[in-house]
Amino acid sequence: MKILQVCSKPPFPPYDGGSIAMNNITDGLIEDGHQLKLVSVSTHKHFVDINDLPDEYRKNTKIEFIHIDTKIRPLKALLNLLFSRRSYNIIRFETKSFENRLAEILKSEDFDLVIIESVFLNHYVKIIRRISNAKIILRAHNIEFIIWQRLVFEEDSWLRRIYLSTLSKRLKKEELSALEEFDAIITVSESDMQSFQKLGCTKPMESIPISIDVTKDLAFNPDDVEYPSVFFIGALDWLPNQEGINWFLTQVWPELNKLYPDLKFFIAGRGESSWLKIPNNQNIVFLGEIEDAASYFKSKAIMIVPLFSGSGMRVKIIEGMTFGKAIVSTSIGVEGIEHKHQENIIIADSKEDYIQSIQELIEDKEYYDSICKSASNHAVERYSNKAITEKLIRFIGNLK
Repeated sequence: MKILQVCSKPPFPPYDGGSIAMNNITDGLIEDGHQLKLVSVSTHKHFVDINDLPDEYRKNTKIEFIHIDTKIRPLKALLNLLFSRRSYNIIRFETKSFENRLAEILKSEDFDLVIIESVFLNHYVKIIRRISNAKIILRAHNIEFIIWQRLVFEEDSWLRRIYLSTLSKRLKKEELSALEEFDAIITVSESDMQSFQKLGCTKPMESIPISIDVTKDLAFNPDDVEYPSVFFIGALDWLPNQEGINWFLTQVWPELNKLYPDLKFFIAGRGESSWLKIPNNQNIVFLGEIEDAASYFKSKAIMIVPLFSGSGMRVKIIEGMTFGKAIVSTSIGVEGIEHKHQENIIIADSKEDYIQSIQELIEDKEYYDSICKSASNHAVERYSNKAITEKLIRFIGNLK
């Protein structure tokens, strides 16, 4: 097949959950013998110089970046709030430059399939329909409005709560309306697919999880792991991560620090981190953006995923499992991931459960080792690029 993949941010280098999800499906389709053309939004927040990409990657994907200014402008946001009913989250991605270049590409090449990697790019479906006969699939990494809905309930400020509520309601209306524009929908979690169906979407739909590259070097020396240690990795500019880290720092870590004065907590991730308030003298190590995530994963012991809002599937959990990490996650954090509590991951939704779960992993090395081994085996068997790509191609082949 000849496939056009349209991304809302650069899929390469794969440094966060979204880019990893897009890049791995790119790799899987190319490895399966399909011809791929990749067009990506480039923004101030997610900017990549095309000349910095590997030559082989550029050759295989024929990638193009089109810049869109998605900066949040306070005046525009206020005017949108007061005088529009449209979602400000979505309209920031609508530009003539992207529309025109997409039209040029579609006129110059015939595609069998177009994969849209975000509902934020729904505006461009009409242009694709006007020019191409290709099937158009939305790959929904999250249910976007649910993320904002959950944030409303966690917000203390009544003014921000009103604003977030307005954003989530508008986003919900546009997101659900957008689903009807596509020929089919792919979600990355079973729960997201069920949510769309309950909300009335009747389009062909399949849950296809995010894949991992099991060909990369997963081997590591257990003696090089700093055990015990606790670590976090994720986008620091994503609100659900900010909420979760702050909760862990204020509710859980002070208690663990009293129990284990020598235990260290490492925080790594890309994005704005000025919001992060790290207390002194509590063995918290802030690393910020790191160049080698694999080495970071390999060197640390207990991974935390304290998510209380958000939707979709946590790529970092799959990565952590692949590297054989003992992971403690909330129920929301593990949504969309096949798992067995206390076998390949540990679920903890309260302060008390989080403290107890980490205590058990520290006090019982045999239990810790069994979780790590089971997690790695599960991830490699269930989430390889090959298995996920085969499921995607079967779904596409069944579309009428």
